[in-house]
Amino acid sequence: MPIRPAHLATMSATIADAISGLSSEEEETAPVHITFESGHRQTVDNGGCRVLETGQGGVVEIEGESRFALFAGTSCQGSRTLASGHGAVRFGTPVLAGAIVIG
Repeated sequence: MPIRPAHLATMSATIADAISGLSSEEEETAPVHITFESGHRQTVDNGGCRVLETGQGGVVEIEGESRFALFAGTSCQGSRTLASGHGAVRFGTPVLAGAIVIG
């Protein structure tokens, strides 16, 4: 896979998912709270790739201190990265994501 910006997030997600299974309880990431357009909140614990709940609209806010990446599909591998960052963020336009990687 050539190293291109679009591929970096996928490679990072793959590495984060692999490492999440190796980490001890002391190294677990803090919970991340995701707020959707509907006002519904989803809490994601630990690192790695997690599927977001459907039918709630786009992601409008992420609260937490971990790094994250939002993906278009329900898989973090092979899906287009829509947004990434570190810490709390509020999106001006809802992000229609299907999965998130934490870590």
